[in-house]
Amino acid sequence: MKSKILILLTFFIVTIHSCKKDEESVSGVATTPYNLIVPNGFPLPIIPTNNPLTMEGIELGRHLFYDPILSSNGLSCSSCHQATTGYSTPFYIAPNGDSISVLPIMNLAFNSDFTWTGFYPTTESVCIEDFTPPFFNTNMDSLVARLQASSKYRNMFYRAFAKNDFANMSELELKTKIVSAIGQFIRTFVSANSKYDRYLNHTENLSATELNGLALFFTEQGDCFHCHGGSLMTSNAISNNGLDSMPTGQNRGLYNFTGNPLDDGRFSIPSLRNVALTAPYMHDGRFKTLEEVVEFYNSGVHQNSPNIDPVMTKAAKQFGLQLTTYEKQCLVDFLKALTDTGFVNNPNYSNPN
Repeated sequence: MKSKILILLTFFIVTIHSCKKDEESVSGVATTPYNLIVPNGFPLPIIPTNNPLTMEGIELGRHLFYDPILSSNGLSCSSCHQATTGYSTPFYIAPNGDSISVLPIMNLAFNSDFTWTGFYPTTESVCIEDFTPPFFNTNMDSLVARLQASSKYRNMFYRAFAKNDFANMSELELKTKIVSAIGQFIRTFVSANSKYDRYLNHTENLSATELNGLALFFTEQGDCFHCHGGSLMTSNAISNNGLDSMPTGQNRGLYNFTGNPLDDGRFSIPSLRNVALTAPYMHDGRFKTLEEVVEFYNSGVHQNSPNIDPVMTKAAKQFGLQLTTYEKQCLVDFLKALTDTGFVNNPNYSNPN
């Protein structure tokens, strides 16, 4: 774990240093600022000052996102983030055999922490690790040669960052430029037009069961809104929701990064937008359906789990939510109304190659 932290610290130092050089080098190359449209009710986006959104950077990031040129094993970012599953993927099997449900790419411009543990502070700090053996297993010498031989990428890197002499860039500087472009592209993924959104905008009605589910979701009876309320359908907090009475292995969550006992069993709360597309559920994909998820919160929460969120142990929840079969189905129907088909079919996010 210390090696991960060291890699991240080195990445941040190099990023800041390369940014200062770029301020001088891009003076002769005009980039076009990209105006990210913020949906009504959304918070302001969190855009790193050292990686502003530009049309040129986003275009480069889009091409790199779909291109296996970055890897030595034929994988690309899109291998694990596919439109049909809300830009997530059902499972990633880690080298140690752990099953990990890959989180979707969606509304990340408004996130303050990343991955299931919430340990990573930026999209770029997540992407920088994709070059390692469990993912791309990138041979940097081969990558430099491939980029150098591509007139497309020489032109696109120059337009975005005023740099295209890949052979004279350090390994970390090149990686930083790559993940900066991909980070820009990812931040344009905005989902805010589900059936529920259209209901709020008075352009579409919810069904009777969806309305009942909405009422359950946003009241103490279902009590989903404390963690999944607001426009993003997440509080962006890191919490233990009582999955295990005694978490072990990857189920210890943020503790595995910090070693702090107070982080035992804590995970970043994911957005429920497009949740019907992103099965299986929880960090390890233990629940295959939304029905299983609802039943867990109805009757399966381990209230003795260490550091469990107080929301999960209210006096009224001593014997679970005690929802009826009909009420549980209403909740599932409402969750399905959070699907944004326009988002997953948006041509601006599709493969340009």
